[in-house]
Parts: sequence; C-alpha cells; structure tokens
Amino acid sequence: MTKRAYSYLRLSTGPQLKGDGRRRQLKASRAYAESNGLELAEDAQYEDLGVSAFKGANVRGGKLGLFLEAVQSGAVKPGSYLLVESLDRLSRQELLKAQSLFLSIIQGGINVVTLADGRLYPAGTNDLGDLIYSLVVMARAHEESQIKSQRIGAAWKNKRTRAASQIPMTKWCPAWLKLADNRACYEPIPERIEIVRGIFEDAASGMGIYSITTGLNQRGVPTFDSPNGWHMSYVTKILCNRAVLGEFQPHRREAGKRVPDGEPSRSYYPAIIDEALFYRVQLAKSERRVSGKGRKGTAFTNLFSGLALCAYCNSPMKLENKGTGRKGGAYLICDSALRKLGCTGIRWRYRAFETSFLAFVEEVDLGGLTNEAAESTKLRLESDIAAIKGELAQVEQLMEKTYAVLTTGGPIEFVTAKLKEQEARKAELLKRLQSYESEREQAVSRQDQTHRSKEEIRELVGRVQRTEESEMFRLRARLASHLKMLVERLSVATLPIQPKGHKTLRHQKGDGRYFEVWLRNGPGRAVYPTIDDPLGYDEQVMIWDGKGSPPRTSFGTSIDLSHISLSKLG
Repeated sequence: MTKRAYSYLRLSTGPQLKGDGRRRQLKASRAYAESNGLELAEDAQYEDLGVSAFKGANVRGGKLGLFLEAVQSGAVKPGSYLLVESLDRLSRQELLKAQSLFLSIIQGGINVVTLADGRLYPAGTNDLGDLIYSLVVMARAHEESQIKSQRIGAAWKNKRTRAASQIPMTKWCPAWLKLADNRACYEPIPERIEIVRGIFEDAASGMGIYSITTGLNQRGVPTFDSPNGWHMSYVTKILCNRAVLGEFQPHRREAGKRVPDGEPSRSYYPAIIDEALFYRVQLAKSERRVSGKGRKGTAFTNLFSGLALCAYCNSPMKLENKGTGRKGGAYLICDSALRKLGCTGIRWRYRAFETSFLAFVEEVDLGGLTNEAAESTKLRLESDIAAIKGELAQVEQLMEKTYAVLTTGGPIEFVTAKLKEQEARKAELLKRLQSYESEREQAVSRQDQTHRSKEEIRELVGRVQRTEESEMFRLRARLASHLKMLVERLSVATLPIQPKGHKTLRHQKGDGRYFEVWLRNGPGRAVYPTIDDPLGYDEQVMIWDGKGSPPRTSFGTSIDLSHISLSKLG
C-alpha cells in the first residue's frame, strides 16, 4: 500500500510571502514524493503563511497544530511522511520546546523529511546521530531568531525614543495623514481631514455609528482604504482614536501581546480635532450605549428612545409602527404591554406625545436647536459640560486601569505617581465642571420667562417635525442628544388610572393620561395634555419647587411637595 506524504509550508515574513518560497517548497515536496513512491496528499496540504514559529504561533493556532491533532486522532495514519523544507519550518522556539515538538511527531509514528538536505528522520527513531543533528539545527534556528528579535526590538526602542521628539518612526500613520517628502513630519490630507471632522461632528450631535456609516455610503463619500464602502467598525475606530488629538502611544510586544510602552507622545501627529469635541463624542457614545441603542431610520423617528418609561411597570416605552390606514401610524407603547407581560398600558399616538412634550417642557430650547446660527449661551455651556464629563470618564477609566496594575504587582512608586497625576487632573476637571454648571444656572435664571404663544410653539414644533428630509435626521439627532443631557427621567401614563401609590397627582379632566418629567437641572412637572389638542392641556403641575436638588424617587412614588397649577397657553 502506497504511503501518504503531507507537505507543511511555513512562510513568516513579508519578503518570503512576496517571493518564490511557497512555489519552491511545493515543487520540492512533489519531487520527493514522486522519487520515493509516495502519494502526496494534495487535498490535505498544511500551510502557515505569514505565521512565525519563534513563539510557537504555528502550533497554538496554526495549521501545524491541526496536523498534530490529525496525527493524534488517527486521521493521519502512522507511517505517513511529513515533508518540510527544514526543521526551522517546524519550530524556532527555545531548544527544549522545539525538541518536544519534534519528538511528538516522530513518536506519533510519522516520518519527518527535511527537503533542503534530503534527510529522513524515521518514525520512532532512536538513532543518536539523527537526534544530535536535529538538536544542533533547532538550537541554531532559535539563536538566529533570538538575535533577530533583539535587533528589531532595539531598533524599535530607538524609534520610540525618537517619537518622543516628534520625529516620525515609520511611514505608517493614520489614514488622514501622510509622511512628508522629507520624512521629517506627517502632513494632513485635506479632503480626508474634512471627512473625519464631519464624522466627529455628527457623533457629537447625537447620531449613532450605524446612521453615520450609512450616511457616508449614501452620499458616496470616498473611503480611505476599503473598496466596499464604509463599515461601522472603521467609523468606531476613528471616533476612539486619540491620534485625532495628535497623540501616539508606543507599544512593545510582551508575552505575544501589544502593551503600552511609556508615555504617549502628545504632539506626534498634527491634531485635527479639538479636545472639547473629542470628549463630547466619548460622552455621547457612552450615553447611547446605556440608553440610546437601536437604529433610528431615515428621520430619527423616536426622540425618546432610552428615556421614556412606563409609569405603571417601569418598562421602556417602545415605538410601534402600525402602518397606514385609519388606525395606522406610530405609537408609544409599554414594552411589557406590547409583549403581553401583564402591564395594562395602552398606546399613545407618537406625534401627539412629541408635540405635547416639546410644547410644554420649556427647557427644551427649540429656538436655539432649530437655528444653529442663533445657538444660545445655554447650549454652548451644555456642550462644554458634556466635553468635561467625557474627559472625566476617560480619566476614571485610566485610574481603574492603574489600580489594576498595582493589584497585579506593578511598581509601587510608578503607579502611585500615575494615580496622583490622574487625581490632580480629576480635581481640575471637577472644578471646571462646577464653574460651568454654576454659569449655566445663572443663564437659566436670566432666561426670558415669557410664555410663547400657541402659534409660536406650533411653528417651532413644526420645524422639528417637517424639516426638509436632507436635514431632518441631523436636526432630530441633535434634539435627541440635547434631551439625553436635559432629562433625568420621563414617566408616561397612558391610562386614566393613576399608577399604584401615586397620590399627589390626579387627573381633573379629560382621559387623565399624562407624562411626568424630571430635569437634571430644573423643575419637575406633570403635564395632562388635552385629548384632542396636543398643544393644549387640562392641567400642569409643578412637582419640585426649584430649590436644592430634585428628590431621587422612583416613578409612581408619592412626591408630597409644593405643586403649582400653571396657566394655559395663549
């Protein structure tokens, strides 16, 4: 019976992959099999292309590991041949590990052939000469790789030192930059810089990754390197990449993993995004992960995604589209009621709810939001506050990572210095945050308290709901992001039945449905809209007198505070 031979090829470096190594090794395998009466298993060829054997990657997760499994399972029969160019194709690890791998193959009943010298290591061999020769070859292979690794490591260490002086290490850089002709610095690519800035501005305005990505593809915006359009993963990487601030974090290899090596270089790249915008985006992303999940469609249909909760069971209020027809349209409905999980809540037509909310929650600055040229001081402060909160979150994450290093036995002096540095940064940010929040409160207190007429409110709400399609998504995304920063809690009661335990608010007229909104920095109120007129209401009740912090109570809990009925519109 003809013995089977299996070819194993491994090429690790760029030049090897681009060169003639693969064809050469395959040709040698076929020639050996033919001249020795072996059947070459063309259908079971093992190749590790671009895989190094210095750390054993070809065994742990490569095709050589699969070959060893096939030997153990019996899929590769004892007496078969393994054809390799040389023993260093199998392993370049330290001698004991390389020898153990080699012995496991021949002790598994496999004959090993090194094609470069035509040497055969028979299965189960005990020949002293064969074993000594194999040890010499493998020891030399490891020594060569070790020297090469040390030289490369020293070269990269020198480059990382130069990076601290803003001297480019390599030609590689973020896709929106290029290495200058004199190799002394990196230069921006103007058209790509514009695209990156647009991505950040969209993210800061409240647009999610999916919407930004589809928008780029729909507008035919050219990609940086992908022939298949923009991908969500790539947009996410751009938004997280501190290279937009000019930062570069050197890394080194440690136990097969990339780990930070020293402090980041702050001005290694040209900065193309200011820090305030970067941190606003980080805060917006974290808030969407918590409360704003889900794709928004072409018009950002639901402004209250992740905000509105059912007053009866505290489940999220979902948007349900019932299509066209007399009873069709979009509705808010309790998720538990929709899924028949016991809640008795009913539907509230979405457009009517949105109109009432925007009309009566006066803190939503529709004028500023619908007219970017006239954006108010209050909105500017909200943006600054969001940026500081985003940077605070980053500092706290870094502190947690630093604590983790300390608990795993990191150098105490170094870690302590880092913690002190971050503590000082945190204290500075908290001080700035307090200053901005104080300024915002003063701006709110100076705000004109004159109620708009019903006609003025109707016009502003209509602007949000009937904007040209090209601007609709951007405007509503900006409004939704503003609501996330403004609203602490939003409770929606769709029935003329008071939530259990809710004693201070009771309907006086109409069907009694209402919504209760608590603001992060402002009054809380309950609004009972008129059933046939979303711009009218039967009653408004203040549920916080504006002094001190709003009480932290759960929805539906009795709030026995001063409550003031407000005058009706126009």
